[in-house]
Amino acid sequence: MATNGIRRRTGRKAALHLAMYVLCLLSAYGLGFYSRNFLLEFAKALDPTVEFTLQTKKSSSSMPERWERYSFDQIYGHYECKAQAEDKSKPIPSLAQWLFLRKQYKEFVDDTITFDDPIPPTMGYSYDESHNTPPFYAKLDPERGRGLYASRNIKRLEVVHHWSGHDVTFPDAYAFRQFVYSLPKRMACDVVDWAWSRKISGENGPEVICLSINIASLMNSGDGPGEVNVSINSSTSDSFFATRNIGKDEEILTHFVRT
Repeated sequence: MATNGIRRRTGRKAALHLAMYVLCLLSAYGLGFYSRNFLLEFAKALDPTVEFTLQTKKSSSSMPERWERYSFDQIYGHYECKAQAEDKSKPIPSLAQWLFLRKQYKEFVDDTITFDDPIPPTMGYSYDESHNTPPFYAKLDPERGRGLYASRNIKRLEVVHHWSGHDVTFPDAYAFRQFVYSLPKRMACDVVDWAWSRKISGENGPEVICLSINIASLMNSGDGPGEVNVSINSSTSDSFFATRNIGKDEEILTHFVRT
C-alpha cells in the first residue's frame, strides 16, 4: 500500500510538472506574448524557495579582470565551485530553475531559439517522434548525490541519450562566458560542471561548447571502466549507447574528460 501511495504521488508530481510546462509553452509561444518578465514571474511562482534575479547584459567593469579569456577552470575558481561540486545534498534543479536557464540562454546567446519540446526539462526531452521520454529519470541519492537512473531495463547498444536536437550550443567561448556570468552563483557552477565540447562536422571540424538544459545534464561519470555503462562511439557521435545491459533503477554512468 505504501508503494502504491508513493507511485500515485510521483505520478501526480509528474502530471503537475507537465501541466505547468504546457502552460508556459502556451503562454510564451502559442499566444505570442513571450516576455522575460513573464518567464521570471512564472519561475518564481513555480519555485518560491529559489531566488531568481532578472539579469541584464553586464558591462565589462562588473566582470572579473580579463574575463573574456577565462578558462573553465578559472571560471570554476572565480565562483568557488569546488564546495558545491562536492556537496552530495544539493537538490535536483526544479522546473523553475530549468526555465530560468532557458530564459537566460535566449536572452544572452540566441534570441531566435524556441524551446517548444512538449516534454518538460524535469522529465528530459522527446526521445522519439512519439514524444516518449528518454529511458532515465533524475534522483537524489544521499551518498552519490544527483544522478540519472534507468527507468526501465536497457539493452546493450541501445541509445540511452541523444545529443543532437536537444542540447544548446554556444557560437564561441565569449558567448558561453557571458551566459555563465548572467547566472546566480550556484547555477553558474552547475553550468560549468555540465558543459562540454564536441566536434559537429567531422574529426577535423571545429569544437563547440554544448549544454543540456534538462535532466540529461545530471549524468555522472563512473569511477572506473567497471562502473561505466554508457558511452559515445566517436568524438562526433550524437548519442550515448549502452555498453552493456542496464537494469531498471541502475545509475547511468559514463566517462567524462574535461579538456
